[in-house]
Parts: sequence; structure tokens; C-alpha cells
Amino acid sequence: MAKKKSKPRATRTADFARAPEAAAPAATTYVSPLRSVKPPLTTWYEIISTGFYSGYLPKAPGTWGSLFAALAFFLSARLLPSEGLFHLGKFSVSWWAALTGIVFTFAGIAASEKLADEWHEKDPGEVVVDEFAGMFLACLLIRPNAIGVAAAFVFFRLFDIWKPGPIHSLQDLPGGRGIVLDDVLAGLAAAPLAWGLQLGIGNIFHG
Repeated sequence: MAKKKSKPRATRTADFARAPEAAAPAATTYVSPLRSVKPPLTTWYEIISTGFYSGYLPKAPGTWGSLFAALAFFLSARLLPSEGLFHLGKFSVSWWAALTGIVFTFAGIAASEKLADEWHEKDPGEVVVDEFAGMFLACLLIRPNAIGVAAAFVFFRLFDIWKPGPIHSLQDLPGGRGIVLDDVLAGLAAAPLAWGLQLGIGNIFHG
């Protein structure tokens, strides 16, 4: 989902940043503010919604979230037996991309809805779990190498920003579904194109 510019977390860090003068210790004793004031708390749904805080990075949180998801897929899939692929003849499908994409979809819907309600925003710019779900699903048909992951990233971002037809209409769904499901469809649309580009480049270099 195309993201709005990120805003500072003032509402969740202001209490941590200042300590009332009335509570200051005696002049002869120094007490660190880190010990005199409780640090800001976070929640499971904030961690998930913001893509493990990648959504707080400046300028383009949606792009950052997609990059973090692409890197997470690339590193994790290569550690799995057969790189997380199951083979149907010459055709391969990444069960790992499917599994993680589905998990991020359902967890993202629940988490982003709670965070949006808490912040009183329809689609906070810092929410990038939708990019995680969409990016993993964009990797559904590729082998986890640099060419395949780069192709999945480019095509996913293209569909996520362009939002043709039904991808755009999914944004009108209420709550977390409207935040997440358009990116899920963008990822599914990107998957066959990423597979085709990876296959084409592979044939050029090995043909």
C-alpha cells in the first residue's frame, strides 16, 4: 500500500523524553533519567504492524518495509532444505513464501487494525506489515537468489504503487483488511512476472 510520510512517535516517547523538575534528585546526587523515568512501552501489534520497526525509517516506509521483507525472505529461504521449494516437474513453488505470506496476512490484519484504532488513523504510514505480506507472496514462484528476489521486489512495488483495478478497490474494505489485502493482491500479481523474468535471465546466461 502506498504510504504517507512517517510521523514522529511523539505520543509514545514524550513521557520518556522529559522528567518534571519537581522530581529532580538532590543537587549532590545524580540520577540518570533512564532510571528515574519508565521507558516507553510497546505492544505486540505495534511491533508486527511496523514490520519490526522498519516502518519508522524516514522518507519511504513502504519501500523500507518491502526491502526488509525481501532481505528476510532471501536469507531465511536459503537456510531451509531445498531452499524452501517444492518441485512440480520443472516448476517450483516456495512453500516458505506461501506460509510466511499467509501468516503476515492474518497477523497483519489483526495488528494493523488495533494500531489504527489506537492512533485514530485509517491507514498509518508507519504500518508496513502489508508490505511484508505482499513481498513474501511476490516471491512465491521464484528461487531465492538475487535476481529472483530483486525481480519480485520491483514488480511488487510497481503494483503496490500503481494499484490497478481490484488492487485499488481493496483499500475500501474496513479496518485491517483494507490496509493489508491490497498489498496481498499486489504480491500475487507480481509473482508470475518475477518468475518469468528470473526464468528469462537464467535462460540467457545458461542458454
